[in-house]
Amino acid sequence: MMRFAAIAASLCLGLAALSSAATAADFGADRHVARGLKCETCHGPDMKNPNYPDEKTCLACHNRDDVAAKTKALEPNPHKAPHNGDCTLCHMQHEPEVNYCEQCHQFNFKMKNGAK
Repeated sequence: MMRFAAIAASLCLGLAALSSAATAADFGADRHVARGLKCETCHGPDMKNPNYPDEKTCLACHNRDDVAAKTKALEPNPHKAPHNGDCTLCHMQHEPEVNYCEQCHQFNFKMKNGAK
């Protein structure tokens, strides 16, 4: 019985690790870390009281025209929108992306994480 409990516990831990790894790939923060950026790059030097990144933070590294060019195949291109909302409305980095445009519009494009 003890051996069964140990095997079950190992299985649960393994599945939990796989589950978090699968969802972590949806988050932009992981892509930033993979490129060598540190939390302080976007959140500032005081990690006890981190800044919440805004559009200005994103645009320090991501040129708006370059981002629009990368998504030019989408119709309509969400990065060429007349409203041009803050980047963090869709790209939250520590949570799955959302299609903020869908609150008012019905566009047929998906986010990187598969969200519509």
